[in-house]
Amino acid sequence: MGNEQPVLNRSFIGKEYRTSPQLAKVEDMMNYARATNEENSRYYDSENPDSFLYPPLYPVTFLPGILSLLVDDSEEMNLNILRVVHAEQEIWWKERIIPDDEIIIEAKIMNIEQRGNNEILDFQIYCKREDVALVEMRYRLLLRGKKKIKKTSQKSTNETTKSSKMIARKTIQVTEDQGHRYADASGDHNPIHISDEIAQSVGLPRAILQGLCTMAFASQAIVDELLDGNSSRLRHMKVRFSNPVFMDDALTTEIYDVGIYEGELKEVSFQTKNASDIPVLIHGLARYSE
Repeated sequence: MGNEQPVLNRSFIGKEYRTSPQLAKVEDMMNYARATNEENSRYYDSENPDSFLYPPLYPVTFLPGILSLLVDDSEEMNLNILRVVHAEQEIWWKERIIPDDEIIIEAKIMNIEQRGNNEILDFQIYCKREDVALVEMRYRLLLRGKKKIKKTSQKSTNETTKSSKMIARKTIQVTEDQGHRYADASGDHNPIHISDEIAQSVGLPRAILQGLCTMAFASQAIVDELLDGNSSRLRHMKVRFSNPVFMDDALTTEIYDVGIYEGELKEVSFQTKNASDIPVLIHGLARYSE
């Protein structure tokens, strides 16, 4: 019984979800910046609309409404939320969200499949202003089989980094209260991120950092080191979450030159490792305007 395989209800493939309008608030944008240890002054310059920006991953703060609807379906879907971790994330930034925009989230379950001892659940998500898609996301969740996670000592690199030149590197310290602060700013209150006891009850060593917070740290490295602090230049980003991050980790993102994407956008690959040189984000790719 210890390794029994969870099986999600495949009849949910194709199900669509939609939230009520949510207001994009300047205060929430700044709170998200604080929760992800941002020092970029443009994220706090709310008195200057021409220069004010928000961190690239701020739009994920609109997702808890969708995840709440998923929780409502969890029993029928056979989905144990406490055993769910983030597997992959991909984001396309199409247009900027403007303060006081009313944002609607539309999502669709695109696929459910078995992957080893686990189950994979794929969402396609749109952040919209009326009928205009401002941000598109591919959101992959992994339902862990009942097998305790062991901390890996693997030290690997992205394939693209083997032949590419490193062009930037940034280290960010995860604070002891990071999971709590990120939960408050993002709405991701899954208890495996804020309670050691609950995390251990589902086979984790202790509370783990929200995957999107780790991704936000990687985006911070790209924006600060390559984009002169101008987050509006970032157009696309994707990652795979390869190992859990804990509240005392120091995360280093290494960025590598790839070239030009379709003659228009600069393309880089990246990976993020903890202080033990173990990758926590792999297969990272980002594209931005020059």
